Amino acid sequence: MASRAARGKDKDRILAREALAIPEGAQEDPASFELLRLWAVDRSLSMTVCPCIEGGPTDFGTLLADLFSHACERYALRTGEAESDVRASMFLAFACRFGDLTRM
Repeated sequence: MASRAARGKDKDRILAREALAIPEGAQEDPASFELLRLWAVDRSLSMTVCPCIEGGPTDFGTLLADLFSHACERYALRTGEAESDVRASMFLAFACRFGDLTRM
């Protein structure tokens, strides 16, 4: 269990509220557009999905797989862990959470 001092430090941490940088190449591509905007709000994920996104479940599945791949790569780069280990850990966490979704 975290000490009170450690919990206090977490509470005092202030995250940047500025918009994240636009990814490389997006400004040069006239057909590019933002797909998702994600925020951590009151310990839950809050998001906005671009209303112009078209496609079926397979397309959205591909989007999620690509997002997963980027998250694994970024986490592995940040921590120095092997990307294969990160993928396995994240996938297990995803599979466990997927079976426990309460929001429908």
